[in-house]
Amino acid sequence: MIQKIEVLAADVDMTLSSKGSPLPEITIQALKELHDKNVKIGLATGREITEMEKTKGIFWNLGFEFDFIIGMNGGMIYDRNLNKSFTMDMLSVKEMKEVMPIILEKKVSVNVEGNQLRNVMNISDDLLDMAKRKNILLIDKTGDIDGFCEKPVYKFLFRTDPETTQLIRDQVEEQYKGKYQTIETFPGTIELMYSGFSKGRGLEMYCEWNQIHLEDTIAFGDNENDNSLLLTSGWGVCLKDGNPNTKALADDITDYDCLDGGVGHYIFDHILNNKDVKF
Repeated sequence: MIQKIEVLAADVDMTLSSKGSPLPEITIQALKELHDKNVKIGLATGREITEMEKTKGIFWNLGFEFDFIIGMNGGMIYDRNLNKSFTMDMLSVKEMKEVMPIILEKKVSVNVEGNQLRNVMNISDDLLDMAKRKNILLIDKTGDIDGFCEKPVYKFLFRTDPETTQLIRDQVEEQYKGKYQTIETFPGTIELMYSGFSKGRGLEMYCEWNQIHLEDTIAFGDNENDNSLLLTSGWGVCLKDGNPNTKALADDITDYDCLDGGVGHYIFDHILNNKDVKF
């Protein structure tokens, strides 16, 4: 078990809260108590870092804002206290069009993220649910490659069945030889973006900026895109209802699932009520 905690990093969807939902009350209280002990608390998400992400503390009634955000699965980092940021390059329009044959061949549902674009192809129920949850208007570009690829973006998000997902991943690996990576962020959803970025690398960069030892960090996650975060941190914890592969590599697993405030319960039971843990 970790002996000293200076930093806590947590995934958002299905780790801290279910998609679009408030934080469980026990998690709010746990994070407040850690904040009072001067622990740096941050989000580690696959999303682009926007003002919405920067004001999650207000949205969740925490009474404080998060010290840092690792966004875009490590492709973006924001340090509130240092007022310092890092942002990966976007895929060029040419590179986007290079990937399009995969989308057209497999007829998968896909959207982009970056440049405030809401372009989609082959709209699915999952995409419609996402749009409703985030209150955004999707722009259907099915069959219009030039329209879909109108501006550079950070990544593609594919939504399809497990068999097709694996075919896409194999094809990307074979065709692009490590230039791009595919990451599962939610069952049935994979993202394609430049290789070389991960939530774990994002945590490393934040700790380098602040001269914090990685062994003094704890991280929470639930799925494949959190694996590097859990492995990089001093103590990595997977949610009870998380991906089996992520559970297998974690240092520990919560006793409660996401909806029941698994992160909050874990913080109280194993950290705040543990006299051997220093802050």
